[in-house]
Amino acid sequence: MPSLKFIPDDRLVELLLLVPGERKVANVQSDGSELWEHVEAAQPAEVNAGLRAARPFYSAKSVLMPVSEVIARYGRAEGDPLDEAAQATMAVIGVRGCECRALAYLDKVMLDEPMADPFYEARRKNATIVGVDCALAADSCFCNLLGETAYPEVNFDVNLSPIGGGLLAEAGSEKGELVMAEAASLLSDATAEQVAERDAMRQRTAEQLASQNADYEFPEDFVESLPTTLEELFWRVELGNCVQCGGCTAVCPQCYCFLMFDRGSGEGAYERARAWDSCQFTGYSQMAGPPGTVKPDPRRDHMSKFQHRFAHKFWYNPLIMGILGCVGCGRCADTCPGGIDLRKVLSQVNTEYARHG
Repeated sequence: MPSLKFIPDDRLVELLLLVPGERKVANVQSDGSELWEHVEAAQPAEVNAGLRAARPFYSAKSVLMPVSEVIARYGRAEGDPLDEAAQATMAVIGVRGCECRALAYLDKVMLDEPMADPFYEARRKNATIVGVDCALAADSCFCNLLGETAYPEVNFDVNLSPIGGGLLAEAGSEKGELVMAEAASLLSDATAEQVAERDAMRQRTAEQLASQNADYEFPEDFVESLPTTLEELFWRVELGNCVQCGGCTAVCPQCYCFLMFDRGSGEGAYERARAWDSCQFTGYSQMAGPPGTVKPDPRRDHMSKFQHRFAHKFWYNPLIMGILGCVGCGRCADTCPGGIDLRKVLSQVNTEYARHG
């Protein structure tokens, strides 16, 4: 078991400032708002409050995969965007367990064969991840229904566990060990009582999740159950609430689709950029075709787009990649203007599959 250390609340920011990265962003709470903000610009109390609050509305995905970015310059444009990305270092502070698991998924998509995405690869290599236990779950969180915990177990360099008067810190990588070593003067060995307090906090969060999700029941095998129910009426009922705004995919820590386009950047200068895209947008799956013809689109109708989001996360991904495309953070329900709750939809899948099984 990694060595656990205690950092008092009033020394926390000192510890965070030792984390490597020219850009250090933390989940903070200020005037009731949840923000990702530079540590240097935030008050220590705001940083501490952010780490003790429920997971923020926005995930940290945008730090590693910006909403939009330039990926090439040509003509008279100067500078290599990849060199710029490779030189930037950052620290992301306050990454919850669900988002650490989301990083494992993004790593698989963006770094595995046949070819790694060089921009994501550069940022991932240069990022230090500071995780934090969920001392409080958001009302829409449901990681427990996917068999997961409300604290980081993978993909963190340092993890923090809020307890009374401070936080327990542990390293999860060699990079994290170096941070802990540099901060040795700020840290003390965790006592048995402090470790017990951390364990009790984790148990309280687990009980909160079990209570708020007691009315939902997911299928044991999504690959078998979900495709069996695609013709059921409840899909059309839920579809009626969808306005194709794309909010669900924007806040999802695992959605990664993007659209590339070229634009001018000055006289004789041009750049190629990419921006987040959504499988829920009209035209997302439209293909090229002869001028004057209707362009082929395998998912032209609204229902096919709506169901694709669920099929991708709970059918195609487990079947092809051996991993779910969802970590149970519940952000999609928070942002949906139609009130579509993934927990409800998947529980309906389970009910219909049980009825027809």
